Amino acid sequence: MDIFLNSKIITNKELSSDAIAVYIALRMMQNLNTNKYYINIKLLSFYLTDDIIIGRKYAERLSKGLNELAVKNYIKIVVNNNEKDYILDISNLFIDNHHNENDDKIFLIIVTSEEIHKIMNLDSRLDKFSVLRYFISMINTINYNATYYDEMGNAYNNFVGFMTNDYIGSLCGVTSYTTYDKYNHLLEDNRLIYIFRHSVMIRDEKGQLKNLPNHYGRFKDKELIIGFSVNRENFELGEETIDKKANESRSLMQKYYCMVKYGTEYPEKETKCIHRYVHYRNQQNEKKYKQAIEKGYSGEEFLNKIVPEDVFQKYDYLYVKSSSDCGNVNTDAANDNF
Repeated sequence: MDIFLNSKIITNKELSSDAIAVYIALRMMQNLNTNKYYINIKLLSFYLTDDIIIGRKYAERLSKGLNELAVKNYIKIVVNNNEKDYILDISNLFIDNHHNENDDKIFLIIVTSEEIHKIMNLDSRLDKFSVLRYFISMINTINYNATYYDEMGNAYNNFVGFMTNDYIGSLCGVTSYTTYDKYNHLLEDNRLIYIFRHSVMIRDEKGQLKNLPNHYGRFKDKELIIGFSVNRENFELGEETIDKKANESRSLMQKYYCMVKYGTEYPEKETKCIHRYVHYRNQQNEKKYKQAIEKGYSGEEFLNKIVPEDVFQKYDYLYVKSSSDCGNVNTDAANDNF
């Protein structure tokens, strides 16, 4: 079942994720012919999770969210009792885009009941109320005008977004990179979204290199997202792009030369990354040199790329444990021109 949600309500940062979850549940049960509804907390839980088994903390959050919507006049509590039974007037939640043309149009977000149930039943310690809101905020940023043409000439749109994580987070109050990175991976691992992470960078109008924002959308649209993203790299941006890994390799070698020539000091983590790359690069060039000699060649081009590692000897921490905390540092020196 498709659920139509008001974008302004979902992105209203004055509302908590608890209130947003209750709003979603109420929209799932709302129809055109009724304004007043009998509601209890287990019923709200059923719409969100497709189950009536509910913990005390979960029930408290739904109750808190419902009362928050009432205080902010999104709904009216007509009757309630100590058993947490309610009669609500939710007519204010009705979405009408057929009113006066001078009024602001309501922008809709469409999610499915299956998506809501899957998120609210995820096996994760992350706050599922917040994850649900983050997911809907991400879907809200899908660009309806972006078009992809497949090999048969068929046109597809309304499947891909390319806003930054910071912007998506700003819609739902998530300001921490660590938090939305966890949300992204949780949603990816459970095949709710697909994210295409670009391997190239582009120069801005000032000539500075910057990352291309990720392209993303629902997991079911994975192939369309990949096709659109690859086309953007190859045809729309073309020669303006710069391979991210090659650029990272150049940056690490430049920092190495600064250490050797100027005695430049870098933070410990960065020094580990530089050392890891330089050491790996030397190993690869030594290997290629020996292979060239065995084949009867001079191997001089590889020998000339081997650089001294003496500059790293004063850093004891480089030899105590592995420098694996460099993350995804590129160690592919096959195309290194330094």
